[in-house]
Amino acid sequence: MASSKRDRLVDVFKRYDRTGAGMMAKADFVDLLRLLKIDEKDIQRALKWPDVETGAGDVNWSSFVTHAVKRPRTVMILFGPPGAGKGTLSPHLVEALKVPQLSTGDMLRAAVAAGSPVGLQAKNVMEKGGLVSDDLVVGIIKERVASEDCACGFILDGFPRTVAQAKMLDGMLAESGDKVTQVVSLEVPESLLEERICGRWIHKASGRSYHIKGAPPKSLKPGMEPSPANMLDDQTGEPLMQRADDTKEALKSRLEGYHRETMPILGHYKPRGVIRCIDSSNLAASPASMRAAVEQAIRQPRTVMILFGPPGAGKGSLAPHLVDALKVPQLSTGDLLRAAVAAGSPVGLQAKGVMEKGGLVSDDLVVGIIKERIASEDCGRGFILDGFPRTVAQAKMLDEMLAESGDKVTQVVSLEVPESLLEERICGRWVHKASGRSYHIKGAPPKSLKPGMEPSSSTMLDDETGEPLMQRADDTKEALKSRLESYHRETMPILGHYEPRGLIRCIDSSNLVQDTSARQAAVNKACSP
Repeated sequence: MASSKRDRLVDVFKRYDRTGAGMMAKADFVDLLRLLKIDEKDIQRALKWPDVETGAGDVNWSSFVTHAVKRPRTVMILFGPPGAGKGTLSPHLVEALKVPQLSTGDMLRAAVAAGSPVGLQAKNVMEKGGLVSDDLVVGIIKERVASEDCACGFILDGFPRTVAQAKMLDGMLAESGDKVTQVVSLEVPESLLEERICGRWIHKASGRSYHIKGAPPKSLKPGMEPSPANMLDDQTGEPLMQRADDTKEALKSRLEGYHRETMPILGHYKPRGVIRCIDSSNLAASPASMRAAVEQAIRQPRTVMILFGPPGAGKGSLAPHLVDALKVPQLSTGDLLRAAVAAGSPVGLQAKGVMEKGGLVSDDLVVGIIKERIASEDCGRGFILDGFPRTVAQAKMLDEMLAESGDKVTQVVSLEVPESLLEERICGRWVHKASGRSYHIKGAPPKSLKPGMEPSSSTMLDDETGEPLMQRADDTKEALKSRLESYHRETMPILGHYEPRGLIRCIDSSNLVQDTSARQAAVNKACSP
């Protein structure tokens, strides 16, 4: 759907682009959107999207198409117990993302003061001494996020507080094609929470917050015991106050409620790979600490592609082109295992011990090796997994491991090819054992195999070393039959695991080597969002 919408938009803009460079005059751009019956408010919002308006009276319509088709708003939930540091971190997130922070309390008061429809309903409830319902709160949020300053997204602070509220939020966001993109979970020892909460004083009128240790008012001199007489607001000189729930006893009760009702929200969002866990013990310790926390919070999920298909489907042919298109490495589990053992890493040493005893490396160890490898710098943008997972159980373990770092599988590229062609490909394959270089008697013969020659160890020589090639024991017709039976029984069900998420990209790989246009089309389809 997104792809066809993109194609239609590109076709329209190309007709009006006199430069041929993805640019057009702002006036022409606006007129064209009006012809497309785009609302004036949405036109002005689109002009504020990053990289759309160049500042020279021109518009980059290519950037507009990218935003319009692919770019959902940033919807961040700031999550953590009382005293975790949400108030300390949020201004830096606002600055980094250029989106507003929305507190449910502030939104409620503003809606009531503005006399909006939902504000009037909330006012009526509160005047009768009732609690504002979840429906009304979601309505107030919906009204607020339609404002122009939320065009690129917003940060929610104080909502949702329960899984039921999270589900209502998801439903409301889906109406506008949005979704939660990050849940920033601040983690801090409870002993530190007590110190932070019980030392907090506030200026009631403005909401300015102070702390007897971390951020004392100027009126509190060294050695003084904090009291209303010496805890005065820096700007007005008015006495500060402690909230009734900023006590040790009240904190205990609030934390119990937080763990019982609010913590399960993480379980609700974890399968989506949007959780960002941040140690907030020392956020204010240094600019570097704050910068690292912000970078971790706003980091977008990496591209995590699974290359999927039966033996001989063409994964080895397509993979280098995917690597080039995505600028991410291809990770083969066999290569990862050998590298981990050779490097003597902790999981590598465990795997070595198992293999030396003649055992099979467990799924847990394989996942551990993948986890270790994808922490490398070259996987910063993402990676392509080849050869894993092979079972639904492994897929579930992979999902769980990825969720720990706020990642998730983004594409499953399923290569499809007739089984008769698989036999031709597999049984004609020869390899150079030392390097892993692969050849085929028809599709990619070595230079040593001249026309009319029968392939043998004397005529099949590696192009680079001149050493004899070999056929693997399982590259035979009989072995292929057994491998395909296992593939259909154990591996094919993985597609059913990922299909509900809309991640499957089915590609006919019959002619990927011979047909360059088919190969490029396959790459485009595989990499589509």
